[in-house]
Amino acid sequence: MPETTTQQRAAMRRCLRPFGQVAGEIGFDKPLAHYAEEEALRVIGAIVSAYTEAMALDAPRAQATSMGQRRSVGLSADAFADLEDDIPW
Repeated sequence: MPETTTQQRAAMRRCLRPFGQVAGEIGFDKPLAHYAEEEALRVIGAIVSAYTEAMALDAPRAQATSMGQRRSVGLSADAFADLEDDIPW
């Protein structure tokens, strides 16, 4: 498995409950190799939906964190602070 970020690992953990719910509906005693295509697609759908939802929810927070890190290397908190004198009208 490729190296993952903290955000990705958190999103993967959020897939466990939806996966368990669908697997429970199908039956935990049924081996994965015996799943019908529809059953396998239900499991995949639950996992993909939970993962993408978790990543979308965390995206603004991750973006804010990365912006904060960029600011800490010397960028101004107000990127347009020095533009007042540069406006031609």
